[in-house]
Amino acid sequence: MKQYSLAVAILAACATLAACGKQGADTPDASAGKPAPTGMIAEAARQAEAQAKIAALPKPDMARPLTDYAKLDGGEQLMFLYLAAARLPPDYAAIASEFSSDYRDTSDTFRKQDLLTALMPQIDARIGAAVQQPYAWMEVKASDNLAGYDFQRGGFPVQEFQQEMTRYFNDAHSYRLTWANREALMFATVKDEAVAREIEGMRNEYNNNPRLKVYFFAQAVDLDSKHVKAYVTRVQITDRSGRVLAEYGPDASAATVTASPAAEQSDAAAAFSAAAAAGY
Repeated sequence: MKQYSLAVAILAACATLAACGKQGADTPDASAGKPAPTGMIAEAARQAEAQAKIAALPKPDMARPLTDYAKLDGGEQLMFLYLAAARLPPDYAAIASEFSSDYRDTSDTFRKQDLLTALMPQIDARIGAAVQQPYAWMEVKASDNLAGYDFQRGGFPVQEFQQEMTRYFNDAHSYRLTWANREALMFATVKDEAVAREIEGMRNEYNNNPRLKVYFFAQAVDLDSKHVKAYVTRVQITDRSGRVLAEYGPDASAATVTASPAAEQSDAAAAFSAAAAAGY
């Protein structure tokens, strides 16, 4: 009888332990039922995440002499800037198709393989050079580079940076360039009246429109679209001969401004802090 009672007690204890274990496994986490943040809190969190990603990107040396920048005048150069900034294992066959017309045009598979073997060290060398030299400049010759002089602000709206756009070259045209910090470059201040008058007059000359010489740092890439995200360090306004009439750089205060007013940004920051305190 005692043995029977002991067996019952052991079975009861095991059942209790099993029930407790099952309850612990099935009990939801305390935060699982908490609703996801919405509205201003969600927007603040999104902005904070975006700012953190930007802060993690490599930064250009703003003191680097402009004479150290290499001229970008072809898609092949842009491709290697992209490959250097992407820092991924190169797809040699795809690169060779852009890089070599002999490789691209031959249908002889043995010759194709021989060409690829010969091209691989060259490709590695070009990528390595681009890693060492991520600074470049390009000339923008659009006839509407500048809008009319703004007397209230004392300068010219720069059309190149007014909206999201891409630049590319006919060779290796699938590789493109976008301006990472265009919002900070939308306006060129030109206080010197004589210079401003000269630039304004050039805007109306058929063959001598103001040109932009844009200096940049290949900061990052968009892997989905083969875009180099170029951080602009300096912009020069020149005439057709290359004479520099005015120049400016990214405005640090403008770079931090988004589409939202400053007051709304402060509110969003406060909301994000409150959300963090609440455990979101």
